[in-house]
Amino acid sequence: MQFVPVKPLLMTALLITVSCFASAEPPKVLASIKPLQLIAQAVTEGVTDTEVLLPPGSSPHSHSLKPSDARKLRSADVIFWVGPSMETFLPKMLASAKGVKAVSAMDMHGIRLRSSEEHEHHVHEHGEHHDHGDYDPHIWLSTDNARVIAREMARVLMSVDKVNQSRYQRNLALFLNSMDQTDVRNGQKVEQSGRQPFFVFHNAYGYLQEQYGLEVAGYFTLNPEQQPGARHLVSLKGQLNKAGSACIFREPQFQPAYIERLTKGLSVQVGVLDPLAENIQSGPESYATFINQLVDNITSCIQGTVKKSDKLS
Repeated sequence: MQFVPVKPLLMTALLITVSCFASAEPPKVLASIKPLQLIAQAVTEGVTDTEVLLPPGSSPHSHSLKPSDARKLRSADVIFWVGPSMETFLPKMLASAKGVKAVSAMDMHGIRLRSSEEHEHHVHEHGEHHDHGDYDPHIWLSTDNARVIAREMARVLMSVDKVNQSRYQRNLALFLNSMDQTDVRNGQKVEQSGRQPFFVFHNAYGYLQEQYGLEVAGYFTLNPEQQPGARHLVSLKGQLNKAGSACIFREPQFQPAYIERLTKGLSVQVGVLDPLAENIQSGPESYATFINQLVDNITSCIQGTVKKSDKLS
């Protein structure tokens, strides 16, 4: 009988175990919309690439499900989404996606939720019952909320992928530091440009306004999928006339003709704000780039109208 030393056997078994453990695939992470993808990618950088469900040019308010969407969702291990008042197409889809961990950002502990109609804001505490429809769902336009979302993303990913826990923790720390720098930068930008009111396409920028002390004077529509009422447009026309030289911002996902009609003959500068970050390449610093771009577009336009007004006066 041939005897095999015990130690080599144990070492071989240990190496096989470690090899299997180390080669375990990281979770497949999916985000419903691009801004959430940017936050998630900061957390998953170096572990896996976060994919996005909503294709470029689509609105989460009106996206129609396609077979490719269903396949992408079924293949995911974790999906981060905003909530049913934003991605109206997702709840039914999630109900049939067995084995996929779905995490709603609007339900995260510590998320600040602004009333969808008033100018006040609310803080949703974990376990508090609330109706998503009562709140503005554009929560990702606040860097404070982005911090909360990133922390929860890291917690969820560490719970399902213990192999890469330390990497998620390091990435989270880098992201939080990036947000501190972003807030300092953009606070200075807003102070330098002045706080002149401006007009936006739809009522989506309350969180950004609150974060940096910006002043949104009005919006063309409450819901971008619906034509604004005649009374609202008449009121807005009066606001625009009163404002004189003002900044007005379109969004690349929508090109309504009534903006041109309302601003015809007025001394306005028309810019673009993209709340869905379509032109931002996904990467670890991309969310900061996204927020910086929004603030840059706003402050540049404001500075331009101020100079124009000075020349006319």
